[in-house]
Amino acid sequence: MFNFGNLAELMKQFQSIKENVEKAKEELKKENIVVEVGGGMVKVVSNGLGDILDIEIDKSLLKEEEYQVLKDLLISAVNEASERSKEVMTQKLSEASGLPMNLSKFGGLF
Repeated sequence: MFNFGNLAELMKQFQSIKENVEKAKEELKKENIVVEVGGGMVKVVSNGLGDILDIEIDKSLLKEEEYQVLKDLLISAVNEASERSKEVMTQKLSEASGLPMNLSKFGGLF
């Protein structure tokens, strides 16, 4: 026979995990991850959820002959910011839920 007391306890635990994850997501929104590439010529700031908040570009890269360099630096900086955001998100959500996290399993759920 199924014990509904266990179900009630399980639901309370689930609710607690859900609240902790929501709190962690709010903290991640406020987290700033700063990535500089090209000796600081390109700087990308993202939050812990991976949203790009700011991009700074050294004016010397805004010349037509520097187009490819600028493009390569932007791609590099955005990719690194994305990777670091995922790492921070994984750590925070794992701590909040008490479960090991592999975000690739969730396909953008977070």
